[in-house]
Amino acid sequence: MMPLDQSLVARQAELKRLGFQLLHIEPKILIASRRSFYWDCMFTFVNYTVFVKRVETLSVQIMERDRPQFLSQAKELNPPKLPRGLQSGNAILIVYIADQVDSDAQQQCNKHLKLDFAQFYIPAALDLNCGTPFLFRKTPFWGAVYYIKFRYILTRLLFPQGTLNQEPLSTWGVTSMLLVCIYLVISLLIIILFILT
Repeated sequence: MMPLDQSLVARQAELKRLGFQLLHIEPKILIASRRSFYWDCMFTFVNYTVFVKRVETLSVQIMERDRPQFLSQAKELNPPKLPRGLQSGNAILIVYIADQVDSDAQQQCNKHLKLDFAQFYIPAALDLNCGTPFLFRKTPFWGAVYYIKFRYILTRLLFPQGTLNQEPLSTWGVTSMLLVCIYLVISLLIIILFILT
């Protein structure tokens, strides 16, 4: 068996530090999974499947070719325990480590992709020649509570840090829950006042 590509060794260790279970290891690809419960994301579970792939030159053609294969592998290797959408979602995160990332692939990584119901597919890339990362910049409204979590994991895999720090809280999720609580309290007060009068 061929040894793991040197650029993936630190990413393999980072996946373990982040609590991922390695499902598949090849010389140029790592596949890992983790199931996380986030109270700050409206009390939901996220079923993660992460692919870390080493390529020479990353193009949109490679990304488009990989997408159906990665979606199929994620479904097969890491099936969710709860139905999607029932306080559960799937996140398929792709990290390309490339000698060069062409301009179309850069744009593809910098924008968010279309989402399926309760499922996210998010690619990111690192251009080793210039040391530049490419990952989504804007947080879309739909699913916004999760994107701080995705950005954290992707950034750590693009630039393995060794020491583990606390995963950030979802400010969107906490704010949303506070607004819901305020709405429920006000509604309850209105009902009580209506009953008493």
